[in-house]
Amino acid sequence: MQVVDISCYEKTHKITAKNTSLVHKGDNMDRFIVGRQFLVVLVIFILNLSGSAVAGAQSFGLPKLVNQIFLENGVAMMITTIVLGHLTSQVNAAVCMLDFLNNYFMLFTSYVSLGIEASGLLHAVYLVQRVFLKLADQPSGSNEPEKTVLQSIVFWVQVLFSTIILGFALAVTLEALFKGQSGMWDGVPSWASVIIFFVLLCAVGMMEGMQIAAFRLFKMSQEELSQHSVAAANCELMFSGQNLQAFLIGRQIFVASLMFIVARVASIEIEDNEDNIFGVGNGLQRFLDTGLLGAVVLTIIGSLAWRIIASTFPLGFMSNPVVYVLIRICLILEGTGLASSAWLLALAIKKIVNLNPDEEYLEETEDEEVGLTSIKEDESIEEETPDKRLAYAKSKSKSSRYFGLNSYQHISMSSVDPGPTIGFQTPSRRKMLSRQGSNYSFRARSDRSLQMD
Repeated sequence: MQVVDISCYEKTHKITAKNTSLVHKGDNMDRFIVGRQFLVVLVIFILNLSGSAVAGAQSFGLPKLVNQIFLENGVAMMITTIVLGHLTSQVNAAVCMLDFLNNYFMLFTSYVSLGIEASGLLHAVYLVQRVFLKLADQPSGSNEPEKTVLQSIVFWVQVLFSTIILGFALAVTLEALFKGQSGMWDGVPSWASVIIFFVLLCAVGMMEGMQIAAFRLFKMSQEELSQHSVAAANCELMFSGQNLQAFLIGRQIFVASLMFIVARVASIEIEDNEDNIFGVGNGLQRFLDTGLLGAVVLTIIGSLAWRIIASTFPLGFMSNPVVYVLIRICLILEGTGLASSAWLLALAIKKIVNLNPDEEYLEETEDEEVGLTSIKEDESIEEETPDKRLAYAKSKSKSSRYFGLNSYQHISMSSVDPGPTIGFQTPSRRKMLSRQGSNYSFRARSDRSLQMD
């Protein structure tokens, strides 16, 4: 919604206007992303905690092997969460942004996300951000006035507090893994458990950063990109045909599944005759048993930190051969049809709650000034941008012409765009679209009533 001026919908979608004015104010978008990411991870950890089947659970008289796969290993919970909790809502949110945000629960979610960030629990990520910006010799700009001395003191105290919490959370998780007191599957050696845990964190992180790095390379010329064969091959694979749409769906399946596995591995299981972690009291141990400290580790080390790396060093990130393998896995997961029911559910929900495509309320108008700016800054988009990336940029710039359930490729920019990623101070979405060849802006439809209940 950053590309659309609030005056286009503040009368028809008042709650949406409140939401966007809150999140788009100053650096709140970065803060929202930080809090939202922890909220997403926390929900998955709680689902794993509350929905995990007990040992030997059976359902519908199914064979033992089927029960082990779907119940004991949590595959049923993963599929349910991915389809109902992720893809169904994202499909509708991608094309019905105005209506999707126009309710108080979404506004409440925004306040909760900002509140989580304001608590300082995740401020260690800002330390990671500053380190990588320093390494890349990039300025750490802001959309807000410079902090006062008091604000700076509070900020660094929060960073210190968050770093201590992160260190303690990581120490507790590793102690449980080394002592064989985690939720790792039986028979896995402790040393292998630690390796698997960090491999999972890296896999989640690469999935988080992959799309950010790819879109960071959007402006790079074909000639320059071709000098980096691995990065060029990765971008070619991601943007070929309908691969981007398939990748986004497969990525969502993969990331959510990995998060569920991490949630299981990070949980702590201590027998009655075993000592508590670090000798803590029974009350604190019961909290540690939930594995919720793992949510802090996964959010910072397995998600936000990788986003920073991908945005700061996109070419190096996309030059990793592992990225090609991960893209292929995502395409295969989407090709299985595992989550195809999300399309039908999204259509049903869209009809039930009366979600209308954004083109019902907005129309695009050609903006010659933006177009001239685009030509001035980038000279010739046609010549400099690879064909497949150009095709995507054009489809993105005219997205309102393709609103519908088949347009998952136009999923919200918070998923595919480096703009609203923690602390990178990247250009606004409107400016970015301009640089990608868009010379369109939005305005409220003149044939639409300005009053809504």
